[in-house]
Amino acid sequence: NPVSEVLPAAARQPAAVAGRRGSVPTFAPFAEPGIDEVRFPVDAVYTWVDGDDPAMAAKRRAHQAHSDNPIAPRETGASRYTSHDELRYALRSLEMYAGFVRHVYLVTDSQLPGWLDPGAAGLTVIDHRDILPGDALPVFNSHAIESRLHHIPGLSEHYLYFNDDVFVNRPVRAEHFFHGNGIARIPLSPLKLGVGAPHPLEPAPNSAGKNAREVIRRFHGRYVTHKSLHTPHPQLLSVMREMESLAIEELERTSYSRFRSITDVAPASTLHHHWAIATGRAVPADYRFRYIQLGTPDMQRRLDRLAAGEEVDFFCLNDVETAPESRAAARTAMRAFLERKFPFPSRFEGAPRSLSRLIGPPAVGLPQQARLEDARRHE
Repeated sequence: NPVSEVLPAAARQPAAVAGRRGSVPTFAPFAEPGIDEVRFPVDAVYTWVDGDDPAMAAKRRAHQAHSDNPIAPRETGASRYTSHDELRYALRSLEMYAGFVRHVYLVTDSQLPGWLDPGAAGLTVIDHRDILPGDALPVFNSHAIESRLHHIPGLSEHYLYFNDDVFVNRPVRAEHFFHGNGIARIPLSPLKLGVGAPHPLEPAPNSAGKNAREVIRRFHGRYVTHKSLHTPHPQLLSVMREMESLAIEELERTSYSRFRSITDVAPASTLHHHWAIATGRAVPADYRFRYIQLGTPDMQRRLDRLAAGEEVDFFCLNDVETAPESRAAARTAMRAFLERKFPFPSRFEGAPRSLSRLIGPPAVGLPQQARLEDARRHE
């Protein structure tokens, strides 16, 4: 155990620790908070858009027609905005495996998934208009949205930023993302940003990372080399506010970048992460992770490994530029996998909420976990 090699009789006074289902009996030394235990609130922020909505698609096409953005078509193509109902299963995975999350914020563009209950306990829907300048709208660029997430009212100092295609694969604790003293644990990738200037044909994270590198070099005299994994991103509100207060040109420009551009920075990953590391508020950490790109020849093999119980904490199902002839098959395979992986509706879904309200425990993660354990008992 993490406390002691031996337990003398004098130390065996009974005590209790608060758990998700009530108090848990233990001995007094085991009830004390550890030096690295997270005792502060941690929220989660998801960004989502349904790019197939006719009104949204028409608005996007109208603005693209007047854009001379020199970037690869895959970075602004239809696949980038297509919703495969990933958010439904991403929230199921969060409730199932990340019970420490205090509150969930969903950032959208005047849209809601048809299955979502916007009045669900522990959920707040945030519109782009609530956090972005009016003259920056409409926006179709995740980098621009990320640059303003810290304007969400009520957001905790420590929060996790999720794309809607990122899933929690097994139980994780707040300590996976933050140390007990508040320092963030950063998911750096083994992949490099590369050298040289941003190029239109390279992946957008590379260009955005190179631009962030220049910011870090200018302010902190350090050279950034690594990309970030496509996992939940631990964020510090104070870091984002500090960078905004300095009127960093690249960050301000990104806030007004309607589509992805080679002049963007990556606010929630490369820029935030390396600024936090450079100022002593974060350290690199190991994240067990699996990346799957839809429509590729190895997609099904990777899905099968996850379904068989691959030991990773997170996975991402990313639709970058799926060929039109592969989209239907990829969507069918992905939905079958997710429904098997996360079969129980979360409390954020409208239809089953009457049952979850009757069951009623308020803690994030409990309703679905309880149903999962009940199902296992009856297998």
